[in-house]
Amino acid sequence: MVVQLSGDKAVNGSDCSDRVIPMISVCIVCRNEADRLGPCLASSTWADEIIVMDLSSTDNSAALAKEYGARVITRNPVPIVELVRNEVAAVAHGEWILALDPDERITPGLAQELRQLSQRTDFDAIVIPRMNYDLGYPPSNPLHRYEPQLRMYRRSKVTWPVIPNALPRVSDDRLYCLPQSDDLVIIHERNRNIPEVLDRVLRYAPAQAQSMIDQGQVFTARDMLLTLTNECYIQFFNGQAFRDGVPGILRASILVAFHFYVWAAFWQLSGGRRAAADDRLLRRIGVIPEAIRLFVRVCGAPYKITRRVLGRWNSYRASPRSEKR
Repeated sequence: MVVQLSGDKAVNGSDCSDRVIPMISVCIVCRNEADRLGPCLASSTWADEIIVMDLSSTDNSAALAKEYGARVITRNPVPIVELVRNEVAAVAHGEWILALDPDERITPGLAQELRQLSQRTDFDAIVIPRMNYDLGYPPSNPLHRYEPQLRMYRRSKVTWPVIPNALPRVSDDRLYCLPQSDDLVIIHERNRNIPEVLDRVLRYAPAQAQSMIDQGQVFTARDMLLTLTNECYIQFFNGQAFRDGVPGILRASILVAFHFYVWAAFWQLSGGRRAAADDRLLRRIGVIPEAIRLFVRVCGAPYKITRRVLGRWNSYRASPRSEKR
């Protein structure tokens, strides 16, 4: 659906008496998130319509959405939002869909940019940088500060995958990527506290593990260790976690731990059986820490002996003269 402008001026002051402006529909899926839905809705009032799919919340999420003029659709709960992205988009009137989560909000600069970009016809989807806040702190490294997220797309051209944490695939020639700038981001209050971290793990780890099985992936200890090692490298070294102090270390640890729980769930959902090949691999790997332990023990022996001798000598020197006789 499009909107016909009747004014004399359009964006950038150009004549637009006959310009057709495509509608933008913001689609939000929530369940019992009234405590953080408000900022998300407030940042979306610039759009032509807001649709909130309420997953049978028991708090005032639906009432809050209506206060902001959103159209509320109620349905039965689902464990992950990807299962209903297409469902909520199907009832939208806009040509463009902007998919948001209740813990996300649009910056004013991004809202203005998206309105202008919606008038172009040379792409079907927009990749928006997302700034992830964890435990109240934003990251300094671009890896997390400007995480690319395909969030705005033409409803008639793009469908959302139902795989957890997956994004639509669009050919590069029909994709527009916004530059990395603090003014053009989706602000994401990802993990405000540890209970929210645990809740996200409990909802997404089993679902992601099941999707791996559905895609025909077979569990092996080798693949698990390679994935976790690579994730540690990305989060701690590429992401320069240490530069952000304790929040940075916690952020990296939480993200690595999430992948660990995905693989733990993957192993369990795959039958939870021990495989001879996995046992052989882990035994070979276990030789490395055992060798390090023995090396430290051998190298530390002279140090321990020296310290013991010096300790006795100092005790002798400090003892009363009568005892020395």
